[in-house]
Amino acid sequence: MKTWLFAFLLAMLSLICTPTTLGEDREFDWYVLGSASMVISKDYSLNGALGVGGGIQINERIGIELWWDVSGIEPRDLIQKANLPQTIAPLQIDVQSDTYQHLSALAVRTFPLREPFSLVGKAGIARHRQSLEFDVGSSGSAFTQRFEVDESEILPVAAIGFELASNRFKMLSFEVLLTNFFGKRSSTALFTAAVKIKF
Repeated sequence: MKTWLFAFLLAMLSLICTPTTLGEDREFDWYVLGSASMVISKDYSLNGALGVGGGIQINERIGIELWWDVSGIEPRDLIQKANLPQTIAPLQIDVQSDTYQHLSALAVRTFPLREPFSLVGKAGIARHRQSLEFDVGSSGSAFTQRFEVDESEILPVAAIGFELASNRFKMLSFEVLLTNFFGKRSSTALFTAAVKIKF
């Protein structure tokens, strides 16, 4: 945990240490984001995800963001971790709920290109959580038992993409990002399209 916190602080420092000072740019701006993503997990299964977030634009180039992505998951790997009783055969598995989510704290660095485009880089840490609740029974039997599996870990995360400012509405822009969560056992990638509204 201390290693990832140190890495995050180092990334923040490297993003902020630029020739541009905060005083030369405009005042802080708040913004919110909404997104839809395609998730590629460790077994290369595709899922959809929805996300919401918010952030502070410190100046034209630097920002800080908090982001939350939620998706359905392919539950096979979690079912294997549930230590199912060997007496049940054949298994009937009825999934009640499944969740796959990331809560991320990110430093954001923007590199203005030819208007209305900007290159965007993000780095930070994320809390990854996956949970599954399901019922298990045997064929032709009234016996049913409920199982729950809940896992979480802290991961480094990095993203790169483009921001397109709206020519018509100054407060509106769009982001297209490739985000990678670097897990100990596997990594997860998100291809994301987001709408950004500035205040």
